[in-house]
Amino acid sequence: ILLGGKYIMKKIKNILSLFCLVTALSGCGGNTDNTGPSVTPDGKKLITFFGWGSTDEQNIFSTMIDEFEKVYPEYTVNYQSTSSENFMTSLAGYRNNPRNMPDVFYMPDTSFVQWINSRNNIMLDLTPYIEKSEVFSLDNVWDQGIEAYRWDSTTKKLGTGGIYGLPKDLGPNVLVYNKDIVKGKGITIIEDKTATYGYNPDTKTLNTKVAMTWAQFVAFCKDTKSGQLDQSNSIVGITHYPLESAYLSNNGKFLAEGNKKVTINNDKFAESLQFVADLSNKYEVMTTAEGQATQNGLARFTSGLAASSFVGAWETPSLWKAKFDWDILYTPIPNQNGDLLDWKDGYRENCSSQSYLGSVGISVYKDSKVKDGAYKLVEFLTVHPTAQRINYQLGQAVPNLKDMANGEFQTAQLNDQLFNRPTNREVYTHMMENSQRRPQAYTYDSEWWDEMWESSNDNTKLYRVWYNGTSTYGSHVDVWDWDKKAKIESTFLSDLETSCQKLLDDTKDKFSW
Repeated sequence: ILLGGKYIMKKIKNILSLFCLVTALSGCGGNTDNTGPSVTPDGKKLITFFGWGSTDEQNIFSTMIDEFEKVYPEYTVNYQSTSSENFMTSLAGYRNNPRNMPDVFYMPDTSFVQWINSRNNIMLDLTPYIEKSEVFSLDNVWDQGIEAYRWDSTTKKLGTGGIYGLPKDLGPNVLVYNKDIVKGKGITIIEDKTATYGYNPDTKTLNTKVAMTWAQFVAFCKDTKSGQLDQSNSIVGITHYPLESAYLSNNGKFLAEGNKKVTINNDKFAESLQFVADLSNKYEVMTTAEGQATQNGLARFTSGLAASSFVGAWETPSLWKAKFDWDILYTPIPNQNGDLLDWKDGYRENCSSQSYLGSVGISVYKDSKVKDGAYKLVEFLTVHPTAQRINYQLGQAVPNLKDMANGEFQTAQLNDQLFNRPTNREVYTHMMENSQRRPQAYTYDSEWWDEMWESSNDNTKLYRVWYNGTSTYGSHVDVWDWDKKAKIESTFLSDLETSCQKLLDDTKDKFSW
């Protein structure tokens, strides 16, 4: 993406940032007066910024920071990035040693409630700065992106009160497909918002403007796969299918009663779980659970060994490296009668195409010596039109600004040298408007969510449904018997819901929903 001397200078800047972040409060060679901001030798105020990300993301943020320093020449930004796995541990270390605390830092939505509710909260309330902003209006930012970082310290309620971060992104997880594989199978790609079917196996027609039903998706995967599952050169119909996307599109909710009750012991969840598992175990169109454990979906898709996959919008730079043409599709919707072989059956009532939204906020350290500048940096990176344009052009995120996302972003030239992928960008904005944030973002911590996957009771792990046969997770179980329409292991989901609920209840004194 970034070539020549400019790329080299960014690398040098990132290396210097590793040193400057640690020594920031001694001014990185400048002012050592702890009563005021650190000052660089050329007289500029220093802002330290700590995040995470791939090399692509680091380069994109370095580009935006360069623009920030042009708009606000009185500031210099020292930017450090680590891995996502190490980030929160590193941030906790800085919190425990405030002298080295960065002025600006990432705050994932899944950690926000726990951190804002701690005795030594480190986040500054940005509301007074936002109210005076001349850069943006809250009405022009996606609601979920703002609500994720609102907190009422009196009622301990999420989604109201002060704003303690602005969204780095609000990223939808969407269905992506390999256009070359699809066309090679004799399938015609059309764009028709009035059509009845998202995929018609009789005419071999894929319509990108309407969602497939689950049955149509099964037919699509059957028509695009080649070879046996998990063979090194086989092409699967789909690499993996997020349970969240299936359950939300089935009008399901992981949490109810103000996000204080776990709701997975029900027919919608059972059906959604079984649908995902059957893509591999019954219809043999999805990479097996064992295969998914050895190669992630993005890697398999970009290598050309999958007709479709689910990816986050932030993974676009990696997708651009694929040498084939690809685009995105709406998440499939359950069909009315539940028969996954009846592709002519229409959408189920009250169900819609949904995905889950991931988000990371950017916050300011409440005791920063350069609060004004730190806020300006947060504002610039998250909502300033110049940075938002850089962000989407380089593939990092869908714009946080609604008018930009629904306007220029839909047809703009991106930094994709081959096909300007994706072109069906209305899928992104549909998901931003209609989907929910990941379930664990609404609770004090993620332990209840982790329990579904890494349960202390091996006999109730959801992986029992994915693995076809006996495994370390316990014997295989079909959640629902479609012929008899009766549960065959009635305590499976009820036991799991009970264990998840107990963990959620343990946080009730820390978080008022």
